[in-house]
Amino acid sequence: MAKNDEQLNDEEAEIEDFITSILTQAVAERASDVHIEPYLGNIRIRFRIDGILQDRGSLPIEEMERILVKIKVMSNLDITRHNIPKDGHFRFAIQLSKEIYEKKKEKTPESLVPDVTSRLFAKSAYEKIREKEKISPAKAEAIILDIGKRPLDVRVSIFPTISGEAIVLRILNREEMIISLKDLGLNNNIFSTVKKMITRPYGMVLITGPAGAGKTTTLYAILREIKSDEKNIITLEDPVELFLEGVRQVQVNPGQGFDFAQGMRSILRQDPDAMMIGEIRDGETAENAIRSSLAGKIIFSTVHANTVIGTIARLLDMGVERSLIAYSLNGVISQRLVRKVCPDCKIVYSPGSEYLKYFGLENTPSRFVRGQGCDKCKKTGFLGRVGIFEVFEFDNGLRSLIVEKAPMRSLEEYVEGAGMKTLKQDAVEKILAGITTAEEAAKVV
Repeated sequence: MAKNDEQLNDEEAEIEDFITSILTQAVAERASDVHIEPYLGNIRIRFRIDGILQDRGSLPIEEMERILVKIKVMSNLDITRHNIPKDGHFRFAIQLSKEIYEKKKEKTPESLVPDVTSRLFAKSAYEKIREKEKISPAKAEAIILDIGKRPLDVRVSIFPTISGEAIVLRILNREEMIISLKDLGLNNNIFSTVKKMITRPYGMVLITGPAGAGKTTTLYAILREIKSDEKNIITLEDPVELFLEGVRQVQVNPGQGFDFAQGMRSILRQDPDAMMIGEIRDGETAENAIRSSLAGKIIFSTVHANTVIGTIARLLDMGVERSLIAYSLNGVISQRLVRKVCPDCKIVYSPGSEYLKYFGLENTPSRFVRGQGCDKCKKTGFLGRVGIFEVFEFDNGLRSLIVEKAPMRSLEEYVEGAGMKTLKQDAVEKILAGITTAEEAAKVV
C-alpha cells in the first residue's frame, strides 16, 4: 500500500531530526567525524573524539536507505548511484547549549566582530539585518548570535562496501580548531623559535606529520598569529576547514582543473604578503611555492613526512633541487597529537617497564599519572589533545650540508647536535609533567 503525503512528511521529519540530533551530539562531545556504517545486520554509529573512534549505539539496518537518501539530498549527490564513492557537503545549524549561549550573550559588541563561525555561515542573515535595521556590523552580529544557533559545515564521504554504502561526516569549523599558537603545546623555547620563523617577511615554513597529526590546526594558529589589516593573506585549501576573519581563503577544485599547482601559478597576481598552501603533494606545487618564497613572500604549508629531516627527503623525492630547499626554508615543524590525561580523574600509576625503557625513564623518581575514567571523559581517562613537536630553524650549517649532498643521517646528527629537541624528548617532558601517559605517547613517537 502506497504511503500518503502525511506519512512521507512524517518520515522525512524523523530522518531530519535524527541527523540533526546525531550531529548536535557529536559537536557537544567534540567529535571531528561521525561514522554511519552498515555492519553485521545493523547500522553502527561511531564518533571520532580526540583521534579515537568511539561507539555511540546502533540502529536497525532497515533505516540505512532512508538515512543515505536524506544525506545525499542534503549534499546534492546522485541518489540513484550506489557503487561509486561520492563526496559532497552541507550546512546545518545546531542549538547552542545553555552554557555556551550565556557566554556568548555576555560578550561585548567589539568582541563579537571576529566570531567568524557565526558571521560567515550566516552572512546572508547578517547583511539583511544590517540593511533592514541600519545598524553597525557588531550589532548585527549580536542579533544573529542571540538567535541561539551555531551554523556549521559538514563534509560528506559516501563509500561502497560489501555491506552497503558507509557514510563519514567530517564536521568542519569546529570550535576546538580555533587555537592560538601558545595553546598548541609548544614550550617557551620552541614557541620563540616558531615565532621567529613565521614572522620573517619571506621564506617558507613547513609543518609535517602523518594524517591526523593536527597540521591544519597549526596552520590556522599561525595565520591567526600573523594576520593584520596591513597584510593580504591568501590560502589555497582542500577543503576550507575553518573560516578566518581577515584572510582570503580559496577552495581548490581539482575536478575542474583548479588544483594547488594551478593556484600557485596564479596567486602571485593577487599581491599577497603571506600564503598558506593546504598541502604540498607534488613537485610542481613544491617548486612554485619555493620560488614564491624566494621572490619575497612568506609561505606556510604541510608535507606528509615523519620528521624534520624526513621533510627534506620528501622534497628531494618530489624532484626539488637541493639549493632551492636549502635557501627557501625558514624551518620545519614536525608534530604529533596525543591525548591529555583527564584532570578530573587522574591517579598515580606505574607505566609498564617496556614503556619506561623506551623513553629512558627507568630510573626516574617522578610520579606518573593516568586517568582512571569518569563521566566527564566518557570513561576513557583522557580529555582533549596536545601537540608533541620537534622544530628546527634552518641555519647556514644545515644549508651547507643539504647543498653538499650530505647523507640524511649526517643531517639528523647535525640538527640534534645543534640542540633540536626531538619528538621523543618532547614526549618525555609531557609525560613527566603529567600531561599524557607513556603508553599514549608511545603510539605516536
